[in-house]
Amino acid sequence: MSNTTKEDAMSMPQLICIMMLSFLIMTYGCYPGLFGLPVTIYLKKSLGLSPVQLASFTSFIFIPWLVRPLYGIIADTFSIFGYQFKSYFFICYSLALVVLLGLSGLQVYTISQLATGLILVNIFIAFSDVLTDKIMVVQGRILNNTARLQAAQWTSLSFGQALLSYIAGWLAQNYNVSFAFVVTAIVPFVGLVGTFLLLGNEKKHRSTVSLKTSVKSIWSAVKSQQFLAVIGFIACLEFTLIPPLVNYLVYYYQDALKFDTQFIGVLGTFEALANGLGAIAFGIFAFRVSRRLLLNLAIGLTTVSTIGLVFIYNAQTAILVSLFFGFFSMVAMLGVLEIAARSCPIGAEGSTYAILMSVYQLVRQPGPILGGYLYGWGVPVYILVIISAVFTMFCWLLIPLFKLEQEYIDPQDV
Repeated sequence: MSNTTKEDAMSMPQLICIMMLSFLIMTYGCYPGLFGLPVTIYLKKSLGLSPVQLASFTSFIFIPWLVRPLYGIIADTFSIFGYQFKSYFFICYSLALVVLLGLSGLQVYTISQLATGLILVNIFIAFSDVLTDKIMVVQGRILNNTARLQAAQWTSLSFGQALLSYIAGWLAQNYNVSFAFVVTAIVPFVGLVGTFLLLGNEKKHRSTVSLKTSVKSIWSAVKSQQFLAVIGFIACLEFTLIPPLVNYLVYYYQDALKFDTQFIGVLGTFEALANGLGAIAFGIFAFRVSRRLLLNLAIGLTTVSTIGLVFIYNAQTAILVSLFFGFFSMVAMLGVLEIAARSCPIGAEGSTYAILMSVYQLVRQPGPILGGYLYGWGVPVYILVIISAVFTMFCWLLIPLFKLEQEYIDPQDV
């Protein structure tokens, strides 16, 4: 078992800095990241990839994020030089830096070179993300404050994404792919500096969890009713046939609503900002509202905002719906992720939480593809919206399985 105790607790400001830094690195440092749009344009114009080939390339590069439980098992089972986190972070960011600098040294790229380099970068950044989630669960359990740590993570991610498209577009417009990789290499370098400053005083741990114990803990968690309910909740909440501002919805906005491309990009920025505000609100009010009420409100308002997509008819309504949807979908997701963090078994925090986040990524993939096919076959958008809203409402059936009778106590009241 883990021997982490209150004596090992980090300060809340230190933890918030770790959460925010790691999620900014995840946002800007790996695919798509800062180099995403320049690489996409290079693949399209220089290498002549078709839309189907480009989609296949993107899916292939995404694979490292789907095997995060493997990274969690490694982090839970083995320490490096006696450290749970610091050594791993140094290795991940150093290797990511080396690969990005190696890619920046090339002027002409093949598909295999880009695929190999980007998969490696994604592996290292995905591993660091699992480490951050493990810190969140372990330290959040000690401080009884996982809610605020998760709010810090997703606030950083949301506001970071709001700027990402603009910066990536500027790089694609003014510079080549090689320079984009040079700029991106700054990101893991900042991670190395941050690791030294924020985790430099991490204490060594004499004992580690055996692989057999770790796997046993994972299996016990995975087959529990609460864990399965969390997986079902994430699947229902994130499965949607109406992906905001991507895929076929762009055709609907341009053809039916006559929105120009620039305004569609602005809508994406508004939704990302609303995600960030939702994360901030969750961090502030999570301890002041019961979990049951919080989830009920979030599910209801997310359903309403999803249905609101049908009533978009001009720029003003589009902005309003994007803000509404972004805010409450984030509150709902953080509500269930906070419950998920509490359900992770001691000694297998990294791997079990990584399983949940892999589910989060997986269930977001098939909906837009299916929705695109249905839209292409002539299914009206309002039908796709209703189906998506029904899946969100299914979340209400899972709340009784979360065992919310015991509420959190605000750490300030302890």
